[in-house]
Amino acid sequence: MEKRELTIKETQAISLEILHTVSEICEEQHLRYALIYGTLIGAVRHHGYIPWDDDVDIMMPRPDYDRLLIYLKSHICEYPNLKVFNREECPEYPYMITRISDDRYVIEMANEKPFGMGVFIDIYPYDGLGKTKDEAVKYGLKGDRLSSLCYQATREHFAIETTISPIRKIAKLPVYLYAKLRGKDCFQCKLEKLARVKEYDSSEYVGCVIWLSWGEKDIFPRKWFDETIMMPFDKYKFRVPKEYDKVLRHEYGDYMQLPPEKDRVGHHFFKVYKKEE
Repeated sequence: MEKRELTIKETQAISLEILHTVSEICEEQHLRYALIYGTLIGAVRHHGYIPWDDDVDIMMPRPDYDRLLIYLKSHICEYPNLKVFNREECPEYPYMITRISDDRYVIEMANEKPFGMGVFIDIYPYDGLGKTKDEAVKYGLKGDRLSSLCYQATREHFAIETTISPIRKIAKLPVYLYAKLRGKDCFQCKLEKLARVKEYDSSEYVGCVIWLSWGEKDIFPRKWFDETIMMPFDKYKFRVPKEYDKVLRHEYGDYMQLPPEKDRVGHHFFKVYKKEE
């Protein structure tokens, strides 16, 4: 019998429950977290998912992120069907952020080898980036370059994908070949050395140095995340930065304006199926 691909609505409903579970753990363990990126836009603009969004993103200050991973190591068995994916838990995993996955489902990624992940949420650890904006940009862009190389090293074949700039398109093939030659472990080790160098709570600027894919737009004043508020998201409430408007305008500009209809698509390339019982 041919397997049925899940709709985006079905995938969102599964991700929502993972997010709810993780948020409850954070509340019980007194861990800081907040919705971020498209998930934060969804909370503010739609009071739930952006209708066409295909993932969930939260940020955690590095000390809290590390404590969450320690907690999950000894307690994941208490959460049926959930599995932790990161470099430590799954050597084949191609990223440096952590994903929490529901293993009742399977995802088929475009241009990426399968490693057993199901429907997931992304957890981005935010590290300190420095005391000044210049220091933060210089340090953060090291991570941006390394994470781009790490990503290319894990692609099964060369593809332009979402690259728009003509110069970047020209440079992408040599970068891809270099990355494949060096291999993901090389870049993951270098990214690991960048993490935790500057303390989150003593830095004026913060960001996810191991995945700073938007450059300066992914670098934020730490004080924007110092306080959180609860905001409705679908049938639950989750924490968002109290300064969510500053966070979103810094990264996206007029985030309340809907994009053109042609751009209302998810930014991941995967299909989701329920595992056969």
